[in-house]
Amino acid sequence: MGPMAVSPWFLDRLRCPLGGGPLRLSDGALAAADGRRWPLAPEGFPDLFAPSEDPEARRVEEANAEFHDRCGDAYDRLTVRTDEDYGDVSLVLSRLREETGAEDLLDAGCGSGVVLRRARALFPRVAGVDVSRGMLARCLPFGADLCRANAARLPFADASFAGVTGYSLLHHLRDPAVALREFARVLRPGGFLYTDNDSNAAFHRRFAWWLAIRRAAKAPRAAGEEEARLERLAECHHGTGLDADTLSGALRSAGFARIEVSFHHPPRPDEFTRLLMDLERHEPSPSLRYYVRLVAFR
Repeated sequence: MGPMAVSPWFLDRLRCPLGGGPLRLSDGALAAADGRRWPLAPEGFPDLFAPSEDPEARRVEEANAEFHDRCGDAYDRLTVRTDEDYGDVSLVLSRLREETGAEDLLDAGCGSGVVLRRARALFPRVAGVDVSRGMLARCLPFGADLCRANAARLPFADASFAGVTGYSLLHHLRDPAVALREFARVLRPGGFLYTDNDSNAAFHRRFAWWLAIRRAAKAPRAAGEEEARLERLAECHHGTGLDADTLSGALRSAGFARIEVSFHHPPRPDEFTRLLMDLERHEPSPSLRYYVRLVAFR
């Protein structure tokens, strides 16, 4: 195990995920006042993962950690797009940086670094958390402070960050509303939340037949039945999408004031998506767009 690879700024914000008390470095671990000790991963980042109390949520969290640890290479090869396909992500981050003046950002569910690698050019201080140690290891080259943690039990003090992002995260959570409340808690007043790349339930309801064909034709990321089982459990809303109205309600309940909901197509439209884009000229409808994007302000 190497030395702890986090900055003093990040360490100052870390709290015990069970109780919220401060942490101090002690004999190669982070110690809480109640005697709990939280280890450092071999890569040097803290492991402050605390599972949810709900058994179904815990099963989903465990599946996400195991699947992405086991299948990280296939995930990157088959899921992560080319740099030019993430232009909209950079545009949204740039707009929010300019609009709010935010200087620090937490990327929840950072995965292999889609947001982190773009945010580091815009925000002076950037941090990332994920349940998968393997995914966090992939983010080490991006110069962010990293920590293994649960989005439903973030190990940070209240009002720690000016911005929180969750790219392709919400459909991996058993109950996204729990994480949205956590995001509100760790945001400072006036801070922003940006989530994206979660599929739209209205699209699923209308085009389930097409999604079934598309899913059957795609190259599998899982290498066998056990990994396929883990993937289905990890992406627990991938088959149904997330309802934008339900998410908006959860944001309001969590304390967010201004909420922007938008829908968009994949960055590289296939033939079917191009047909939908033509249809939009006659029937503008959120149900024609696969992805839902949320921007909200605390």
